[in-house]
Amino acid sequence: MWRSVVVLPLIVTLIVCVEPESVIAAQPSEEAEFAYERGDYTQAARLFSPLAEQGVASAQFYLGLMYEKGRGVRQDHSMALTWFRKAAAQGYAGPQNNLGLIYERGRGVRKDVVRALMWYTVAAVILNGDQRKTALQRRDHLTAQMTAAQIEQAQEMARRCQESQFKACD
Repeated sequence: MWRSVVVLPLIVTLIVCVEPESVIAAQPSEEAEFAYERGDYTQAARLFSPLAEQGVASAQFYLGLMYEKGRGVRQDHSMALTWFRKAAAQGYAGPQNNLGLIYERGRGVRKDVVRALMWYTVAAVILNGDQRKTALQRRDHLTAQMTAAQIEQAQEMARRCQESQFKACD
């Protein structure tokens, strides 16, 4: 009985203190992710777009993926690059890794192994598990093909990017 007296007011306080805006903002994001996961890319794009415009990094990342693959939107590497850059500037490692791949392969941009190495290096610091391992493998694959000067340039760019908290990366 005494637990009910203590716990019930705590629950009521938590419910009252939750800002409605945060609940509302979370719902479209979750709904968009569910649409994406079930393959309803048109619906996901419709839901992610306003969130991405508002600066939600995860929505920007998903839109980047969708533009890169042409899922629910017309395939557009330039738009994918734009959304990945916006999410990466917020310290989101997934799009940072994707930027490495874009520059490595020259998708929608001129191939730039120095910039690709920079992005893989930056992403590898933040990522963990299998994603980190993949970024490190891509990094190592690139460095095997690069000159010492190119590697040094990429490392300097990565340092500047990290020190600027991802504002001076391009």
